[in-house]
Amino acid sequence: MRESTSKEGFRSGFTFGFLLLLGQFAWLFSFINRWVQNPILAFIPYILGCALVALFFGILGWQVTLCWRHKMPWAIPLVWAGIEVFRSYVPGLAFPYGLIATPLWPFPVLIQNAYFGSIFLVGAWVVLVNVFLAQILAGDHSWRQIRGYVAGIALLLLGSWVRYSEPLPSQVMTVSIGQPGTDLAFGNRADNEALLRKVIPDFYTKAQLGGSELLVLPEGIAGSDGSFPPKPVFDVDPAVPVIFGGIRGLDPSYQTAFSFDGTWKYADKTRLVIFGEFVPFRNQLPFLASVFNLPGGDLVPADEVKALKVGKRTVGPLLCFEGLFPDIAYRQAMNGAELLAVMSVDDWYMGTTAPDQLKAGAIWRAVETGLPLVRSASMGYSFAVDQRGNLRGQLPTKESSSLRVELPVGPANPFRFFPIFPYAALATLVLLPLGILIALRRSTHS
Repeated sequence: MRESTSKEGFRSGFTFGFLLLLGQFAWLFSFINRWVQNPILAFIPYILGCALVALFFGILGWQVTLCWRHKMPWAIPLVWAGIEVFRSYVPGLAFPYGLIATPLWPFPVLIQNAYFGSIFLVGAWVVLVNVFLAQILAGDHSWRQIRGYVAGIALLLLGSWVRYSEPLPSQVMTVSIGQPGTDLAFGNRADNEALLRKVIPDFYTKAQLGGSELLVLPEGIAGSDGSFPPKPVFDVDPAVPVIFGGIRGLDPSYQTAFSFDGTWKYADKTRLVIFGEFVPFRNQLPFLASVFNLPGGDLVPADEVKALKVGKRTVGPLLCFEGLFPDIAYRQAMNGAELLAVMSVDDWYMGTTAPDQLKAGAIWRAVETGLPLVRSASMGYSFAVDQRGNLRGQLPTKESSSLRVELPVGPANPFRFFPIFPYAALATLVLLPLGILIALRRSTHS
């Protein structure tokens, strides 16, 4: 892209993004096909979705060509991060999926800078390494040209190692995670309820015997009538505080985290899944609901992110899709959460890569906030990680089982300037072309 025009850069970026997304969004085809039982019908939104999100990569390609053409390759990591922030939070289509740093989650020593600037900062570091290698391979470099890259790469790597080496809190919290092992998405409702009645009392018993302060159960098990307090098919026991997810209300309806420690509390979901929990342009395009067999009504997002006091602990609930958003976990940390609890139903996407992306997202949220995190999903992944993203325990997928884990806990201590890097990267998308345009006009007039 060094010699490309702006149009060529856009086309290259779009093509790259489209091909990448054909793999990243393969779960979408599988999910829709399973829902509508029509592969041709499922193929249409799959391709359209890939093409739509590829437009962001087209913008990225255009801006990368600007950076090369105007001898500013150092700005490419900021541009890349800015596009990732933009596509993760663009109103109506927010979807932080397939981010460049995501695959680094198994190597926690490399990803600790996320605490200072989110997964987007680590992604910028990954791109910086690639720009440096591109300079080396091009052969038109000198030490003076690349020393800034070497310094930046080394300093960020050192900072990550220092953060990873910091001692964890000495206080320990014992948590139990329950995984029912039943398909809450496509399974028979009567069979699901029968299994919940059977296994969840066993989870309670094991949690109480193990001295757990909290039992975390998945989303989608609160009952179907939308009542508060909820009416799950299993009995709750105040001897072991519990948190799980379900629907609250009928009109409007919310996806909600419910907790019980002798007193019921709730926190509603703030980020909804497009076409899964709400349908854009439902009134303007009513045929979409019938053609794709979409739910009859939209859920409503909450206005604020709320933590819950459950027993002696403050817990920050994240419901399924919310686990992909750095800002929600950060707000929970700012709310004083001592533990993040992700409750999910990944059954819609089993057999695809989506559960792996959701698992990775949860681990990144722990690193970003400096909080331990537990995740319960009906068929998996269900696991626990510490503040540095180290796995402390994980259940086998598709099995009915529970896990007892001891996690280090302490007062929430989020990095106060955490939002600065994402905002700065986003601003780069405007300031870079604007600055280049101003410089070109000045040179023309002079």
